[in-house]
Parts: sequence; C-alpha cells; structure tokens
Amino acid sequence: MTAPLISIVMANYRGAAYLDRAIASVLAQDHTHLELLLIDDASSDGSAEIARDWAARDGRLRFHEMPRNGGAAAARNQALDMAQGEWVAIVDSDDLIHPQRLSRLLAAATRLDAQMVADDMVFFSETPNAAGRTLLQPLQLTCPREVTARDMLASDDPAKPLPPLGYLKPLIARKTIGNLRYDTSLSISEDLDFYLRLLIGGARLMALPDPMYLYRRHSASLSYRLSCKALEAMLDAQARLSPRCPPSLSEALETRRRALEHMLRYQRLVDDLKAHRWGPATIRLARAPGLFGNLVESLRARRRAKAPQAKPRDARDLSLGVTGKGAQLVVPEPPPAGACWPAPPADPAAEISALMARHKLHVDPQDAAGAWFGWIASGQV
Repeated sequence: MTAPLISIVMANYRGAAYLDRAIASVLAQDHTHLELLLIDDASSDGSAEIARDWAARDGRLRFHEMPRNGGAAAARNQALDMAQGEWVAIVDSDDLIHPQRLSRLLAAATRLDAQMVADDMVFFSETPNAAGRTLLQPLQLTCPREVTARDMLASDDPAKPLPPLGYLKPLIARKTIGNLRYDTSLSISEDLDFYLRLLIGGARLMALPDPMYLYRRHSASLSYRLSCKALEAMLDAQARLSPRCPPSLSEALETRRRALEHMLRYQRLVDDLKAHRWGPATIRLARAPGLFGNLVESLRARRRAKAPQAKPRDARDLSLGVTGKGAQLVVPEPPPAGACWPAPPADPAAEISALMARHKLHVDPQDAAGAWFGWIASGQV
C-alpha cells in the first residue's frame, strides 16, 4: 500500500537566516511521500533564492512567490489551495522537526481515530531565558489528550491553567479542512481561529506528549506585541464565529471576549502613554483601575527580559539513555506512535533545550531512546 501523501505548508517572510535548515528538516522525514509547499510572502532577503535552489534539487518542494506581502494567513491559504495530499501539516520557516515526526503523527491519527493530531513543541533559543521549556510541559502528559473547542478557547486566557494551544502545529486530514481557510483579517491568533472552526465543525484533535517540534525563539519572535488593530480584528473574528458555536461554548466565548476587550483597553492606554497623551491616559485609568496592575506587570516583564542573557557557550558532553547507566540525563523510552509514555517526555526535552542554550553540546546517546531525544540538540547553531 502506498503511504499517504502529506502536504507540508510553510509560509515564509524574511526568514532566510533559518529557512535552509527548516527545509532540510522537512525533506529529511522518514515519511518520504510528501510535498513541501513553500510560500514566500514577498520577502526581500534572499529567501526566494534559497527556495529555488532546494526546488531544483528536490522535486518534492513546490515554491510559490506571493505578488505582495499579505501576511501568514494569506500565504497559508495559497498553500492549502495548492495542496494535493491526504493530510496537511503546518511547519514554520524558522523551526525544525524530528525526522520521525510525520510518520508518528500519521500513525497516531490512525490509532486514535483523530482528524487532527499535534505534538509537543520544544522552545529553543540562544537566549537562555527563552529556552528550557516545552509548550505542553505544564500538563505533564504521558498519554494523548483530547483538545476540545472549550480547551482551545480557555487556553487563550492567561488566567487559566492551560498552555496557549493555538501555538500547536497539528497534522490535519485535508478532507476535514475542505474549503475552510485562514481568516486573512487576523495578523495574530489566526491559528487558534482556524483550529476553533475545525473543532466546531466536528474534527477531533489529539495532543501527543511527543516533543517532536523545535519552536525557535529569536529576536523577531520575541519582540512582537499586540496592537489595537490586531485586537479589534480578533474581536470581530470571534463575533463572526459565535453564532455558529453550540450553546455549551457560550460561557467560554464570553470569557474570551471580555479578556480581549480588557487587552484592547490596556493597549489603548499604552498607546496614549507612548504618545504622551496624559489626559486620555488618566481617564482610561480612572475608568478601569485594574489597568494599573497590568502596567506594573508589563514593566516587571521588561526588566526580566533585560536580565543577563546569552554568554559565550562552553563545550559540554551530554550522555542520554533510558537506564541511567553512564547517562547524565535519563530519558523515557519512546512508545509506539499514539501510545502512552512511561514518564512525561517534556521534562528531559526541556532540560536539553536549557543546556543547549548555555553550552555547545556534544550528545552521546547510550541507546535508541538517547538517540531519539538527542535530536533536540540539532537545534543548536
């Protein structure tokens, strides 16, 4: 039986510094029956030349240049229009994926009868403060966990215990996507909006404990901030979505709406302060005193971000293995795709990320599990 074709959607904008390695990690998958749909969003940094060079060497890469910059949502929609695979996966142009990622996600989708399957994301960076954790680590998963529309909404609320699940990069059955496309009015949170509409439409999303996606944290990804325009677009998108939602989501939708409106009030306050509009800023604080606490926390966060960052990294050997015999870091044995792990894999994955932000690691795998986790260190420069 021929393996299913998987279409990988990769939108790129000025990502030349990382694009070559991102492409290589996709084309090195052990599931070889794939097409990489690389959509460049009118970059001016040499990205197109990198893409054309790869396309000339590997016919699985299909390259398209957008005539003008339209944002990630428009670029991904172009890729979805081009996709020929039975399954679609999203990979960003500055990230890296495990060589077994697609094959394990595909096998897990079959095992779990899911139309959407996602894995854990390992945050990695040359800046120690931005590394050393995974997206799903707070959940301490050992077994696959279903993510519902209610979970997706709740995860967008910082006051809730769930991590931001809109960051996930799932494998999705193309027949489930159908004619659905990303909302091009959104510059932020377009992923969460897309996933929500899939879930409301009946798709089943399973999150795996497997840490197989390296999510790069660099200056561009760390420096973005919300704008009033982006927040207004998010509120408008939710207003369009709400009538299609079942009554069981009403409370979660209302909670998110209130949170977005609070963020918008705060952003308007920040804009007033930066423009030295002291009168309007004073009125906003008088009407919503809670915004003062947000200002204080924002200042504290900025001070933390200015703490001593990366230092010259010294070389360090790191042995990895299951039993601990000769291994400095014990890792769990990866189970069959979609099965339960003997221990949460997020913790050793996060530890490897933290170490490679501070050291030039030389990984010495003691066994197959050590080699599986050792791949995480491929993210270091």
